[in-house]
Amino acid sequence: MLNKRDLILRASEKIIASRGIQGLSMQQVANEAGVAAGTIYRYFKDKNELILELRKDVLTHVAAYILEDHQLGTLEERFKRIWLKMHSFGKERSPANLSYEQYAHLPESNTDEIRNLELTLFAPLGQLFEEGKAAGIMQPLHSRALYALSMEPAMTLARTIRRGLIQYEPHEINLACELCWQTILIPIKPTH
Repeated sequence: MLNKRDLILRASEKIIASRGIQGLSMQQVANEAGVAAGTIYRYFKDKNELILELRKDVLTHVAAYILEDHQLGTLEERFKRIWLKMHSFGKERSPANLSYEQYAHLPESNTDEIRNLELTLFAPLGQLFEEGKAAGIMQPLHSRALYALSMEPAMTLARTIRRGLIQYEPHEINLACELCWQTILIPIKPTH
């Protein structure tokens, strides 16, 4: 059972997903969560803080899902498992996905606090790239660049599916994952 803070966050997420961020009011959140409007202010000082806390909450849940079992297997197996989980999560038409795009780019939700939280939550992914570079198999780029080249396509493809723009066959998704993996590898030079 959800506590009141979580009820408020889930209600906010649902409202943003269906009506947009401009449609979010504290009274609507209270109604959707089944709590008194004053209860919201015990947990969040205003709408901006509610949105910021919602972003942090979603990031925490996403990281937990995507990085579950992140340490098991070879670098390639770990990379591909994370990539496929990221893609799987991203294509869901969940309130978390539908609302996230609306508030992720707001200035007040792109703070040092959020960036530091992302670095902390997704540290195992950065570690995977660092291990790959140390082993001499991944390109010597900053981990953020390796992420952008190899992992962001998983979310981009997922978003096109979620929006109904295109459907992919499972083998196409697996091929995309393989191509993203190959993109960040240092090519093996043939020996003669």
